[in-house]
Amino acid sequence: MSRAFMKEREDVAEPAVIVERTGPVHVTAAGLAALRAQFAIAAGDAERARLARVLEEAEVVGPPDDRSRVAFGAVVSVDGAAPKRRNFTLVGDVEADPAAGRIGMGSPLAEALLGHGVGDTVVWHRPAGDRTLTIRGIAY
Repeated sequence: MSRAFMKEREDVAEPAVIVERTGPVHVTAAGLAALRAQFAIAAGDAERARLARVLEEAEVVGPPDDRSRVAFGAVVSVDGAAPKRRNFTLVGDVEADPAAGRIGMGSPLAEALLGHGVGDTVVWHRPAGDRTLTIRGIAY
């Protein structure tokens, strides 16, 4: 019988997809604290196991020696991303929250900003079209 004529079972859970990591998981000090808090309140064995793996591999990355350039953990103030000046914090991918301004290092925005300094103009390549940003401040 063709699968097209079979009723889907709604009581069967989707299989979990487990992504194996290679190497350390870079996080900020605040990101590590947030992961520990999530672990403390995690519901379910699968979520606790996932967070335990992330915590086991977590490596806190501190500010760089040269704080005049955008690097991991920087709070970058830019013009051009929105009608008003916006601040973005470059964080590890596991602690990213774009709505809150925490941008993962693997994002196109982070890639555009990395290594640049105050006054530099960068191009942020977005699916909706490129946007030119000017870096107005960097803090750690």
